[in-house]
Amino acid sequence: MTGENEFEQLDCSAVIADVWLLLDSECDEHSRARIERHLEDCGACFAAYGIEEKIKSLIGRKCGGDHAPAGLRERLSIEIRRTVTVTETGLVGELDAER
Repeated sequence: MTGENEFEQLDCSAVIADVWLLLDSECDEHSRARIERHLEDCGACFAAYGIEEKIKSLIGRKCGGDHAPAGLRERLSIEIRRTVTVTETGLVGELDAER
């Protein structure tokens, strides 16, 4: 990959790990461009991307019509509120006092 600095270069394992982010449109434009550039240059990663794309499409076709049970969202919200605790420390006040 000419013209790219070491940070911009992606190894194949990083690309394969991020393929789902690309397929789900969950990466920013810069990351998308880097991954797509790598896929254009690397046949092995492009083949793996194609397989992942076909799997995602198959899952969408076979499972796309399924709906979660009616109360699931509410139960999840309750569980999240029950398990997430906010701990307040004196650290913020101490930092302000030091300034």
